[in-house]
Amino acid sequence: MVTTLYRHRTIHLLDGRRSTAEAMLVSDGVIVAIGRAEEVADAAPAGTAVCDLPGEAVIPGFHDAHIHTASLARSLDALDLRGIDSAHEAEERIRQHLTTHPGRGWLTGGRWDANRWADGAPTRDALDRIAPDRPLCLSSVDGHSVWANSEALRRLGMDAASGDPAGGRIERDAAGEPNGILRETAADAMIERAERESPVDLVALLDLAQSQLLSEGVTHVTDLDGEDAREAFLRLKANGLLRVRVHKGTPAQALDLALAEGRRTGDGDAWFTNGPVKLFSDGALGSHTAHMGADFAGEPGNHGIEVLDEAGLSLLVDRAVSGGIAVATHAIGDLANRIVLDAYERAHDAAVRAGLRLRIEHAQHLQLADVTRFARLGVIASQQPTHWESDLPLVSSLLRGRELAGYAWSALRDAGAVVAFGSDAPVEPSAPMLGVRAAVLRGTKDSPGGAETGVRPLGVEEALAAYTAGPAYAAGLDRSVGRLAVGMRADFVALDRDPFSVEPAELGDIRPVATVVDGLAAFGLG
Repeated sequence: MVTTLYRHRTIHLLDGRRSTAEAMLVSDGVIVAIGRAEEVADAAPAGTAVCDLPGEAVIPGFHDAHIHTASLARSLDALDLRGIDSAHEAEERIRQHLTTHPGRGWLTGGRWDANRWADGAPTRDALDRIAPDRPLCLSSVDGHSVWANSEALRRLGMDAASGDPAGGRIERDAAGEPNGILRETAADAMIERAERESPVDLVALLDLAQSQLLSEGVTHVTDLDGEDAREAFLRLKANGLLRVRVHKGTPAQALDLALAEGRRTGDGDAWFTNGPVKLFSDGALGSHTAHMGADFAGEPGNHGIEVLDEAGLSLLVDRAVSGGIAVATHAIGDLANRIVLDAYERAHDAAVRAGLRLRIEHAQHLQLADVTRFARLGVIASQQPTHWESDLPLVSSLLRGRELAGYAWSALRDAGAVVAFGSDAPVEPSAPMLGVRAAVLRGTKDSPGGAETGVRPLGVEEALAAYTAGPAYAAGLDRSVGRLAVGMRADFVALDRDPFSVEPAELGDIRPVATVVDGLAAFGLG
């Protein structure tokens, strides 16, 4: 039995009462005593190790409620076009990357954002000039579009005669030929092909990714990548190398397999549990494919893409719930969110009987009447605060003049709904404190959009709880993780500054100096 007394003058319990402690006694990964230093020390048995934690404050470990860990891992050595402000600059970056990464296989990566470009849109012809013979499959920053060249299109058999797949779209030039931009399920098909034909050591890459996450204070992830990520995580675990707890989602296309294998949400152990099935109702704002109740401003006829129609969505929700698997459905547009809430309402009683918690991933743009439905139906709003900062220009241009509740975590909380925060990395940076900053700034008068929307500022404790206890509840694991209390697993992070003592704009600058998972040092303690 390993017993350690962890001491620090400011341990924030995040219990809603601003309570603090000075010490925690941890035995075999579980907190057995917490409180004043003298009292906890008195409970320590002989031979207890003592560790004085560094930094200015200690909080529960962060749980990223929505992350694509395998995609984050792959991005560590991939072409990166984030922050590029022009098509010309993007093309130059691609050309340079090809010079340092020669070969004839697929080139992947990307994370481009053409909404920033003033000198034109991404086209197949531009990539053909750079790489006429090598297939290029470059994802947009939101992951819902692909920029491809002619060789990549040829390998998938996409030409003028190809029809749009269900839930997707092949963008075309004036002659009807694919112009190199694929949306939603059309993009998915190319990404799957490129990854299948470009094998990597995902286990090794995930090991690197978990080191990055631990350095950012993340002790738990709800991962929403594919079956390859599941296999790689389990290999890490079998080899004794898994250092971040994993609640592993199942992609929609693997639902039949999950049911046949008898996977049930919550099954597993302290390090790896089965999560929800991930469904898609619509696309994304950045790709102009979020399913909205009205056309985007300046784009007559385009109100997004319905990736799954209402009947298909309800069928999958019912099948998952009846098999003991929770559901997490991606919905960004107001119409997409309403359709998902309708499907969840029909499945509500069955989900309650099965003890399953239903979630909407992103829940970005809501009709005002739907805010209270989250609480009434017990639907968890799994949101990513950094999207608000990134999407401000798009909201102003595409959704102007609409009466919607956008990025409304405070309104959802006030209505009684559970809010769980995540990063959506690698779409956004994985560092949780950046999300905490965005969540707190979202309703302040000096932030863009704050005064006109009248959104209540989220308090620091509320934001931190949404990144710790909220995700634990969403995963159905709130009896063992997400809080610092007796009987909970000992997952916590020491920060170089106290988040309760800095200005809101400085929250994103706070850095972890130590991370402990299951009572053992995982980062920063020598």
